[in-house]
Amino acid sequence: MLRIRNLPVLFLVLVIAGAGSVALAFERGDPGDVAVRSAELREAPGHLTAIRGHLDYGTRVEVRDRREGFLRVRSEAGEEGWLHPSALSRDPVILTGDGDDVERDADRDEIALAGRGFNEEVEERYRSERGLSFAPVDRMEAGGADPEDLRAFLEQGELHLPGGE
Repeated sequence: MLRIRNLPVLFLVLVIAGAGSVALAFERGDPGDVAVRSAELREAPGHLTAIRGHLDYGTRVEVRDRREGFLRVRSEAGEEGWLHPSALSRDPVILTGDGDDVERDADRDEIALAGRGFNEEVEERYRSERGLSFAPVDRMEAGGADPEDLRAFLEQGELHLPGGE
Protein backbone atom coordinates (compact mmCIF):
# COMPACT_ATOMS: atom_id res chain seq x y z
CA MET A 1 0.00 0.00 0.00
CA LEU A 2 1.31 3.44 -0.99
CA ARG A 3 1.70 5.86 1.92
CA ILE A 4 1.94 9.56 1.29
CA ARG A 5 3.79 11.22 4.14
CA ASN A 6 3.58 14.78 2.98
CA LEU A 7 0.08 15.11 1.55
CA PRO A 8 0.02 18.98 1.69
CA VAL A 9 3.14 19.15 -0.49
CA LEU A 10 1.63 16.71 -2.99
CA PHE A 11 -1.57 18.76 -3.08
CA LEU A 12 0.41 21.97 -3.72
CA VAL A 13 2.36 20.32 -6.55
CA LEU A 14 -0.88 19.14 -8.17
CA VAL A 15 -2.46 22.60 -7.87
CA ILE A 16 0.59 24.27 -9.43
CA ALA A 17 0.69 21.69 -12.23
CA GLY A 18 -3.02 22.24 -12.87
CA ALA A 19 -2.59 26.03 -12.97
CA GLY A 20 0.14 25.64 -15.57
CA SER A 21 -2.08 23.48 -17.73
CA VAL A 22 -4.75 26.22 -17.76
CA ALA A 23 -2.29 28.60 -19.42
CA LEU A 24 -1.44 25.94 -22.01
CA ALA A 25 -5.13 25.45 -22.82
CA PHE A 26 -5.23 28.79 -24.67
CA GLU A 27 -3.28 29.40 -27.87
CA ARG A 28 -2.83 32.54 -29.94
CA GLY A 29 -6.10 33.34 -31.73
CA ASP A 30 -8.28 31.34 -29.33
CA PRO A 31 -11.46 32.96 -28.02
CA GLY A 32 -12.37 33.02 -24.33
CA ASP A 33 -14.98 34.55 -22.07
CA VAL A 34 -14.26 36.27 -18.76
CA ALA A 35 -15.53 33.83 -16.12
CA VAL A 36 -15.02 35.98 -13.00
CA ARG A 37 -16.94 39.03 -11.80
CA SER A 38 -14.18 41.44 -12.83
CA ALA A 39 -10.87 40.46 -14.40
CA GLU A 40 -7.88 42.76 -13.96
CA LEU A 41 -6.43 43.75 -17.32
CA ARG A 42 -2.74 44.43 -16.69
CA GLU A 43 -0.03 46.40 -18.52
CA ALA A 44 2.38 43.44 -18.48
CA PRO A 45 2.35 39.79 -17.41
CA GLY A 46 2.49 39.49 -13.62
CA HIS A 47 0.26 39.67 -10.58
CA LEU A 48 1.76 42.96 -9.37
CA THR A 49 2.02 44.87 -12.64
CA ALA A 50 -0.03 48.01 -13.21
CA ILE A 51 -3.74 47.51 -13.80
CA ARG A 52 -4.85 49.01 -17.12
CA GLY A 53 -8.56 48.29 -16.66
CA HIS A 54 -11.15 45.65 -15.86
CA LEU A 55 -13.18 43.29 -18.00
CA ASP A 56 -16.63 42.28 -16.77
CA TYR A 57 -18.05 38.80 -16.48
CA GLY A 58 -18.97 37.40 -19.88
CA THR A 59 -16.72 39.71 -21.91
CA ARG A 60 -15.48 37.91 -25.05
CA VAL A 61 -11.73 38.16 -25.72
CA GLU A 62 -9.22 36.82 -28.23
CA VAL A 63 -5.86 35.52 -27.03
CA ARG A 64 -3.04 37.44 -28.74
CA ASP A 65 0.03 36.09 -26.92
CA ARG A 66 1.24 34.01 -23.96
CA ARG A 67 4.10 34.88 -21.64
CA GLU A 68 5.14 34.02 -18.09
CA GLY A 69 1.86 32.23 -17.34
CA PHE A 70 -0.29 35.14 -18.53
CA LEU A 71 -2.31 35.76 -21.67
CA ARG A 72 -2.34 38.98 -23.69
CA VAL A 73 -5.94 39.45 -24.78
CA ARG A 74 -8.03 41.86 -26.82
CA SER A 75 -11.72 42.37 -26.09
CA GLU A 76 -14.35 42.92 -28.77
CA ALA A 77 -14.45 46.56 -27.58
CA GLY A 78 -10.72 46.91 -28.33
CA GLU A 79 -9.38 46.81 -24.76
CA GLU A 80 -6.03 45.05 -24.69
CA GLY A 81 -3.80 43.83 -21.89
CA TRP A 82 -2.65 40.82 -19.87
CA LEU A 83 -4.92 38.45 -17.89
CA HIS A 84 -4.23 35.41 -15.80
CA PRO A 85 -5.77 32.42 -17.62
CA SER A 86 -7.77 31.43 -14.52
CA ALA A 87 -10.05 34.41 -15.29
CA LEU A 88 -11.08 32.92 -18.65
CA SER A 89 -13.32 30.11 -19.80
CA ARG A 90 -13.06 28.30 -23.10
CA ASP A 91 -16.81 27.68 -22.90
CA PRO A 92 -18.95 30.65 -23.89
CA VAL A 93 -20.60 32.45 -20.97
CA ILE A 94 -24.33 32.57 -21.72
CA LEU A 95 -25.89 35.61 -20.10
CA THR A 96 -29.52 35.00 -21.08
CA GLY A 97 -31.35 32.18 -22.79
CA ASP A 98 -32.76 34.33 -25.59
CA GLY A 99 -29.58 36.30 -26.30
CA ASP A 100 -31.11 39.60 -25.19
CA ASP A 101 -28.91 42.16 -23.53
CA VAL A 102 -28.62 41.11 -19.90
CA GLU A 103 -28.16 44.72 -18.74
CA ARG A 104 -31.95 45.13 -18.84
CA ASP A 105 -32.51 42.26 -16.44
CA ALA A 106 -29.56 42.03 -14.02
CA ASP A 107 -26.38 43.81 -13.04
CA ARG A 108 -22.95 42.12 -13.31
CA ASP A 109 -22.88 41.20 -9.60
CA GLU A 110 -26.18 39.37 -9.93
CA ILE A 111 -24.94 37.58 -13.04
CA ALA A 112 -21.77 36.37 -11.31
CA LEU A 113 -23.68 35.19 -8.25
CA ALA A 114 -26.39 33.50 -10.29
CA GLY A 115 -23.68 31.61 -12.15
CA ARG A 116 -22.86 30.03 -8.80
CA GLY A 117 -26.52 29.46 -7.86
CA PHE A 118 -26.61 32.39 -5.43
CA ASN A 119 -29.13 35.22 -5.59
CA GLU A 120 -30.84 37.74 -3.31
CA GLU A 121 -33.47 35.21 -2.19
CA VAL A 122 -30.82 32.67 -1.15
CA GLU A 123 -28.85 35.37 0.66
CA GLU A 124 -31.97 36.53 2.51
CA ARG A 125 -32.81 32.94 3.52
CA TYR A 126 -29.29 32.45 4.93
CA ARG A 127 -29.55 35.80 6.72
CA SER A 128 -32.92 35.04 8.34
CA GLU A 129 -32.58 31.30 9.03
CA ARG A 130 -28.98 31.27 10.16
CA GLY A 131 -28.45 34.82 11.35
CA LEU A 132 -25.65 35.42 8.87
CA SER A 133 -24.37 38.86 8.03
CA PHE A 134 -22.91 39.41 4.58
CA ALA A 135 -21.45 42.83 5.49
CA PRO A 136 -17.89 41.47 5.87
CA VAL A 137 -18.17 39.78 2.46
CA ASP A 138 -19.43 43.01 0.91
CA ARG A 139 -16.50 44.96 2.44
CA MET A 140 -14.01 42.36 1.19
CA GLU A 141 -15.44 42.43 -2.34
CA ALA A 142 -15.41 46.23 -2.41
CA GLY A 143 -11.79 46.39 -1.32
CA GLY A 144 -8.69 45.60 -3.24
CA ALA A 145 -5.01 45.83 -2.60
CA ASP A 146 -2.99 48.40 -4.48
CA PRO A 147 -0.18 46.64 -6.42
CA GLU A 148 2.37 49.18 -5.13
CA ASP A 149 1.32 48.48 -1.51
CA LEU A 150 1.66 44.74 -2.17
CA ARG A 151 5.09 45.25 -3.73
CA ALA A 152 6.24 47.30 -0.71
CA PHE A 153 4.88 44.65 1.67
CA LEU A 154 6.77 41.89 -0.18
CA GLU A 155 10.00 43.89 -0.22
CA GLN A 156 9.76 44.84 3.47
CA GLY A 157 9.15 41.22 4.45
CA GLU A 158 11.85 40.00 2.04
CA LEU A 159 9.25 37.77 0.39
CA HIS A 160 9.49 36.59 -3.22
CA LEU A 161 6.79 35.48 -5.62
CA PRO A 162 7.41 32.44 -7.83
CA GLY A 163 8.95 33.48 -11.12
CA GLY A 164 10.89 36.40 -9.60
CA GLU A 165 8.00 38.86 -9.62
